[in-house]
Amino acid sequence: MVKKKLFVLASLVLCFFSAVAAPPDSVRIKGIPHPCTWINPPKNFEVTPEGLSITATQGTDFYNYPGGGYNIATAPILVFKPDKDFVLTAKIKVDFKKMYDGGAIYVMVDSTQYIKFLFENSQYGTLSVCSGVTNTYTDDSNNAVTTKNEVYFRLAKSGNLYGLFYSPDGQRWEAIRLVNFVPKGPVSIGFSSQSPLGESCTSIFSEIVYTPGAFKNPKTGDM
Repeated sequence: MVKKKLFVLASLVLCFFSAVAAPPDSVRIKGIPHPCTWINPPKNFEVTPEGLSITATQGTDFYNYPGGGYNIATAPILVFKPDKDFVLTAKIKVDFKKMYDGGAIYVMVDSTQYIKFLFENSQYGTLSVCSGVTNTYTDDSNNAVTTKNEVYFRLAKSGNLYGLFYSPDGQRWEAIRLVNFVPKGPVSIGFSSQSPLGESCTSIFSEIVYTPGAFKNPKTGDM
């Protein structure tokens, strides 16, 4: 009887800690060892065997105009708490329809401090790899142009140094930028889709690989 009571008690303790570790509204996706939650709900989303699909509704974006006077923080972002250092790689495929449709990976603190790594249908009529670092205002930069609606992104962290890298095929990597980013609060990493001008935009994230530990190569993001 004593053993039975101890077993029941241990089961209750395990259930309690499981509930704490994975809240009921959390989302689990392939390749990410931590539970994810939403900043702004999406129009639709689907967890697939390959990864994740996010559909953003009309008027969704995260952007603080560098000249001031315009701020928007409506894009859905599925975030998780990362390890101290890490390397995150994923393929992003976007069903581009309108200008500024895009899929992104974020380093998120709050709506005034974040890094946005974006695959976007740019104002120039090209599919662009973009990045922006927001500290109250967003520094907005188009960094590369691709010809297909899918691209590989890599976000890597070592201390306060964040590296943003892209590849057309997942093999040949190029550095977009290195950022010394000192957050004023806890950091989350997230996947997002946006459609500032269109009716909706779906971004698909697959081949997700997340590895704890600092990156060593500033040209490719490799550990």
